Amino acid sequence: MGLSSLVRPDARVASVCDMTPEWLAERGIDALLIDLDNTLAPWRARELPQHARAWLDRIRAAGVKVCLLSNSRTPRRVKHVAETIGIPFVAWAGKPRRGGFRRALEVLGKADARGVAMVGDQLLTDVMGAHRAGVFAVLVERMTGAEFIGTRWVRVLERWLLRRYGPPAPSGRVSPPPRPSPRGRGEGD
Repeated sequence: MGLSSLVRPDARVASVCDMTPEWLAERGIDALLIDLDNTLAPWRARELPQHARAWLDRIRAAGVKVCLLSNSRTPRRVKHVAETIGIPFVAWAGKPRRGGFRRALEVLGKADARGVAMVGDQLLTDVMGAHRAGVFAVLVERMTGAEFIGTRWVRVLERWLLRRYGPPAPSGRVSPPPRPSPRGRGEGD
């Protein structure tokens, strides 16, 4: 598997809220592994924002299984968040290695990665790890600019990789129709 296939997300959305139960069903997704920091909640947050809680309620009401999958080295915080919202978790997952993904699949009772998507804000942990584990990869825009200093450096490389290999815009949003060219013809003419 080449670098481009490891870091190219299968889908890109602006926010987890863009993934409706219908959006997931269209893609055959019935289980989600979700990163915590800057995906579901701001970095280091101990509580989820209300919009993320409401989204999780809708997703779970539709029968989608959910597990937090976090590289956070503070399992107590991840456990607190997971218990507060009533979902299982795997902390200190070691993404992009496969072990954390395997543990999360076991927690969800999944025999394999079919129908599972990883949702996260980083190419080199969430997306790459998802592809290594055979899981559908959804990249979300990070929630805030606040994050671990090492992650800030990695973001520079990720921006370059996204320009080179990634989808051009979040797929959860409806794009406007193409604008006519100055000569009056549509794009591609």
